[in-house]
Amino acid sequence: MTRLGGRVPAGVVVAAGYVVIAFVLTIATWRAPSTTYVGEGPDPVQAMWGIGWVPFAATHGLNPLVSTAMNTPAGLNLLWADTYAVPMGLLLWPLTITLGATVSYNLVVTVSLALAALLAYLVIRRWVPGVVAAALGGALYGFSPYMTAQYFGHIGLVLSAITPPLALMLVDEMVVRQRRHPLTLGLLTAGLTVLQFFITQEVLLTEVIVAAILTIVLALSYRDRVRAHAGFLVRTLGIAAVAAVVVLAYPTWLQFLAPGHLVIHGAVHGTDTYVTDAANFVVPTVTQLISPRSAIGISSHFSGNASEWDGYLGIPLVLILVVATVRFWQVPVVRTAGIIAAIVAILSLGPDLHVAGHQLPLPLPWWIPAHLPVLENILPARMMMYVYLAAAITLAFLLRALWLIRSSFAVNTVVALAVFLPLVPTLPAPATTLQTRAPFTSETAAQTFAGANVLFEPFPGVDYPQAMTWQRSANYSFTMLGGYVIGPYAPGVQTFQQKIHDLVTRSATVTLSSSEQLALASSLRSFGVNAVVVDPSAVPAGTSSLFTQVLGAPPVAKDGFLVWRFEFH
Repeated sequence: MTRLGGRVPAGVVVAAGYVVIAFVLTIATWRAPSTTYVGEGPDPVQAMWGIGWVPFAATHGLNPLVSTAMNTPAGLNLLWADTYAVPMGLLLWPLTITLGATVSYNLVVTVSLALAALLAYLVIRRWVPGVVAAALGGALYGFSPYMTAQYFGHIGLVLSAITPPLALMLVDEMVVRQRRHPLTLGLLTAGLTVLQFFITQEVLLTEVIVAAILTIVLALSYRDRVRAHAGFLVRTLGIAAVAAVVVLAYPTWLQFLAPGHLVIHGAVHGTDTYVTDAANFVVPTVTQLISPRSAIGISSHFSGNASEWDGYLGIPLVLILVVATVRFWQVPVVRTAGIIAAIVAILSLGPDLHVAGHQLPLPLPWWIPAHLPVLENILPARMMMYVYLAAAITLAFLLRALWLIRSSFAVNTVVALAVFLPLVPTLPAPATTLQTRAPFTSETAAQTFAGANVLFEPFPGVDYPQAMTWQRSANYSFTMLGGYVIGPYAPGVQTFQQKIHDLVTRSATVTLSSSEQLALASSLRSFGVNAVVVDPSAVPAGTSSLFTQVLGAPPVAKDGFLVWRFEFH
């Protein structure tokens, strides 16, 4: 084990450095971690709901993978959202029940940055003995533009970055080194597969794709060795497959074959929106600290949104990767990293070429998987994570080679600065304060709604996720229609909601006909609703009069809300 100064293991120092960087980057959140979260928008609210749901479900004898707390009466399947990472809820259970899901969320984001960098450092050390060079490679991966874009809201994708370095180690052991028993490697592979399945299946699919490409590249580079030890690889993969199938049989059935509305059919997000724009390789976005107005004028037209603009490498890094790959082509690790980076970067472009926000009629290799079941749910831009890992290996190798050739601190410093300065993210990381309002600020206050099935207005969803925070604050003591769910709403709910919207936008005072009153009351009865909560600051003025007529009673004003509790007979 390498030690610095003969005392402290180098890995400990490197890990500490990554932790410091991660906490400095998210410092705006850690000033008030129980009320402020890393990122922005509704996705973190969705994730915090899931982090709290897992311990609640486990302690109440419920299935943590599904829930009817939201989207009643149909419920939702947590396996379909990349923010509902079940392992987070289990691992952080004690922290969640003591300090809250918001603290747990912030800790996962922060630690994932450092841990991804550390694991990349460890895998790079397999081929690059220099501590500093490998540490810089790890930093390139762990704090890459992929990570600093995805932490805007996709905690599962940030957490997923810890598994590619581990997967790379396993592929290297299975295909090239073959030093450990097939049973050991097979069980480790199965364990990593199961872990990634419960974090996000999308990344598991892309890991399998990239691992298959890597295996082919390695097999071509080490033909004689692989041919002689092909049986080893087959036995290892067979053990891994059997073990993984046994563990994942039920959750896989639940995700793809479960009855009712727990299965999503077709592409969730479309296939040609969240792709890498070819210009993004060299044009920064709003997530970079150094992003000239002219560059933003281009990148603002990329398809998707800022959290999915994952492809920025910067001109210096692109040039360095090309030069290093050509110069050291005879070195297997550099050649392999270069080939993988090129192939995966092309795949990340999606089914059709996008350049500076313009979609061109030029089909690309991803066109085929984009039209296949299951694979159609992969967002190609997210595959840039593997490009950064390959780039980290190449950069570390180049820095080490430069040091051995010239032993010039100045040269290595200039190269490192040229690579990292364009990639520095906006500082600090974005932070958002939760708007938790009474009567949902504690379990005691929320007992008013214990056992209720609540209709919130505005309707809970992407544009109004607050109700999810309130439900979590009330320890899931009530259920509700809607919510920020991946998949369809319960049958009839969207039609019902559209009807309410059409009625309340007529005028400031809604006058319902008897047939309209009966129809709305019948819908509420069929959904099992026995409480209505209206936020008058966020709905049209006619909302209160509508529900007063439907329910035959005025609301009770409670802590800024209008509340109806009732029972249909």
